[in-house]
Amino acid sequence: MIKIAFQGLIHSGDFKTVSNLMTEWVQAEKLKLKVKLSGDEIVYEDEHIYFYCHSAMAEPLFLLEGSLSGTLAQAKALLQRLLQLCNARKIASRFDYAQVNEDGDEISEQFHVQ
Repeated sequence: MIKIAFQGLIHSGDFKTVSNLMTEWVQAEKLKLKVKLSGDEIVYEDEHIYFYCHSAMAEPLFLLEGSLSGTLAQAKALLQRLLQLCNARKIASRFDYAQVNEDGDEISEQFHVQ
């Protein structure tokens, strides 16, 4: 199975807004949410996708990183859906993705969704 790594920025400092956004994106009933002194975290994992989204320390934004099993075209479609959800909420965002090997090293060019 092809593995795609992705990362991105979601320009919102509101934990509830971002957690609702991520829940709608993966169409999950429940995400693993953590509120800590060091920042808020959202984690999701199923048989096809894993992501970790956490608040940045210095700016009102969330950092997203994760991976999925599938093709580059599937990754693009999934991240475009997240971008559309952000745009509908007037939240600036940007996402990058690339195919990686088993060690996590990029083996394709990096693509951008913005």
